[in-house]
Amino acid sequence: MEGHRVILNDFLDFVKNDSITSILDAGSGRTSLSIITDSFSNTPIDAVVYPGDLRKINSIKEIADHNNNVRVIEKDICSDAVIREYDLIIAHLLFGEATKFGNAFEDLLKKVITMKYRYLILIDYLEDPAVKEIDIIKTCEKYDLTIVYKSYFTNLEPQVWEDFTGVHNFGYLIKRL
Repeated sequence: MEGHRVILNDFLDFVKNDSITSILDAGSGRTSLSIITDSFSNTPIDAVVYPGDLRKINSIKEIADHNNNVRVIEKDICSDAVIREYDLIIAHLLFGEATKFGNAFEDLLKKVITMKYRYLILIDYLEDPAVKEIDIIKTCEKYDLTIVYKSYFTNLEPQVWEDFTGVHNFGYLIKRL
C-alpha cells in the first residue's frame, strides 16, 4: 500500500521543476488526489471517475469541496473523448479497474497513452492479472514515447484485492517529446 504513494511522490517531485499548469487524475481516488493537491496546491486538476462509481466519487468530492482547483468529472475514459491537453496525466491504479466497468486493459492503455499531455504517470501492481507491464512498454515504443523514469517498490504489507494480492508496485514516468 505504501509503494504506490512513494512512487507517485517521487514522480511528482521529478516533474515539479517543470511548468505544470494543468493535471488530469484519470480514475481519481482519495489517495492520488490528496497527494496531487498537496504537491500542486495552485494547479487546476480534473479528477475523472467512472460514472456512478460512488466508492470513489464521494471521497474525491470531499477533497474538491475544500479545494477550488479540483473539478470532479464523471466520465468513461475508454469511450468518452478527452479533447483537452494536460501538462500531466496520472493513471494511479487505474488499469486494473478497466474490466470492472466493461472495458479491456489494452483499450484503456491505448486511450490513456494517446491522450494529449507532456508527462504521463502510470502506477499499478505487478501482481494484478489484468495489468500487463510489458504491454505498457510496447505501447510506449509504438507511440514513440520516452520512459523517463521507472520505479519498483516492494510493500511490507500486501494489499488484498478481490482477484489478487498486491505486493509489488511499479510505475512509469513518460514524456511526450
